[in-house]
Amino acid sequence: MSNVQSPTSGNQNPKATERVLDPETTIGLLLMRPQVVSKTTKHYDALIRAIEAEGLSVIPALSTLMDNREAVSKFFVDDNQSNVQRPMSNVKTKDHASKTEDQRPKTKGQTTDYGLPTTDCSRVSQIVSLTGFSFVGGPAMNDSEAAAEFLQQLNRPYRSAVSLDMQTIDAWRESQTGLNPVQAGMQIAIPEIDGATEPLIYGGIPASGVEPVALDDRCVRFARRLRRWNRLRTARRAELKLALTLFCFPPNKGNIGTAADLDVFPSLWDTLNKLQAEGYEVELPASADALREKLIGGDAESFGATANVAYRMSVPEYRCLCPFVDEVEKDWGAAPGRINSLGRDLLIQGVQLGNVFVGVQPTFGYEGDPMRLMMARSGSPHHGFMAFYTYLAKVLNVDAVVHVGTHGAMEFMPGKQVGLSGECWPDRLIGELPNIYIYSVNNPSEGSIAKRRSYAELISYLTPPIENAGLYRELATRKELVMSYRQSSSEPERERLFESIEELSGQLNLNEATAGAAGSPARQPRWGA
Repeated sequence: MSNVQSPTSGNQNPKATERVLDPETTIGLLLMRPQVVSKTTKHYDALIRAIEAEGLSVIPALSTLMDNREAVSKFFVDDNQSNVQRPMSNVKTKDHASKTEDQRPKTKGQTTDYGLPTTDCSRVSQIVSLTGFSFVGGPAMNDSEAAAEFLQQLNRPYRSAVSLDMQTIDAWRESQTGLNPVQAGMQIAIPEIDGATEPLIYGGIPASGVEPVALDDRCVRFARRLRRWNRLRTARRAELKLALTLFCFPPNKGNIGTAADLDVFPSLWDTLNKLQAEGYEVELPASADALREKLIGGDAESFGATANVAYRMSVPEYRCLCPFVDEVEKDWGAAPGRINSLGRDLLIQGVQLGNVFVGVQPTFGYEGDPMRLMMARSGSPHHGFMAFYTYLAKVLNVDAVVHVGTHGAMEFMPGKQVGLSGECWPDRLIGELPNIYIYSVNNPSEGSIAKRRSYAELISYLTPPIENAGLYRELATRKELVMSYRQSSSEPERERLFESIEELSGQLNLNEATAGAAGSPARQPRWGA
């Protein structure tokens, strides 16, 4: 496994196929030594072949299990360009680690986008762990701080794919939950603490077997997602197509672009401005308000839609592009259905701004009970919802989708809770699209759902500072008058204050609220002395 060959190399002499690996298109794989030594590597082999079939190269490396920093430093960093120091032993406690050699990649003056020092000599564009354990600590412990510090300085994406080692493939397929609690905790939650993403299931042990085998469709899905992420890294920015998805719940014009603790349209406009400045092809509206009007206006009224209609997808096109139409029809009737449709067409709502599409995610589905579909054990997204993501992937062929704000409905669609299969609707909806999710930092539980069920990379935003808002304008004046009335001991002054309060209350439409509780029809104010 140490010789890297092209996908078509067969059994040629390794020297005949030896080539220089491009760090921008090479995946670093961390493998379990016991499985390689015992030659139970069918799942590894299948995943490597799938990755190479997507035009990427692979450097497989044996993990030391307890501390992956050693393998990464030795095989994924170029010694000729870096002064990386090798870890002297496997895993240490934090107290001990502070007394040992520095295990971080040594930098040459470069920094990440966040100003952190980074190495400039990585041999790989992404790191994928197939060990199923923490990056530093193995199965016995987890030193997430050491892992995060090391990976931040290496400045390469870190993924952790899952092999079903604690339940059979058959048990996983039949389970509505997906992974059992032990496997979910050890192979999903702990790697997440280290920063791992893309928790796809790629293999496992069958009910009638004793060694792991590959899930070929999952290997292909994972490999294609890695290729998509690589394109975002290597392609010219002017060539990349992006889809920024806004939410609309409950479905009406006033709720387009709502999100928890986020001013969506100004944030979206700033994002588009930044993208344009960094070389993406963006037709930027004059302001956030202009962007809002462009989205909710346009031809929306002529279609009876909540937002501008960017595309009409015919039923024949929908059937051609989406392989799940028959299953959707079992729940929602014949396409195009009644949601986001007109005549025999499905309506895709949004606006095209150069190479950036700003779209509106369709409503959840059930009228009068829109939450019914979320996390259901059965059922499917409606035709309009399915058509929206089909349009992004198959018609626009975008390179990534950005979900703007907390939160949408896609990651809550029916399917397994964690460890999704190809039959789960979030997996089908997101497909191979890289998913970047702008998510509130105060909602880690639902953020974890987005990471696990829609393979999202979360970009956190802070919640607004909380202060006592107090009263404003005339209400503040009325409050001061009431306080003065209560504190005054002069009856003439109280009369004048009362008249002022009554007059201002009328202007504020508060007389009806204060009448009836005054006590006497004579001037017996409810505020009391």
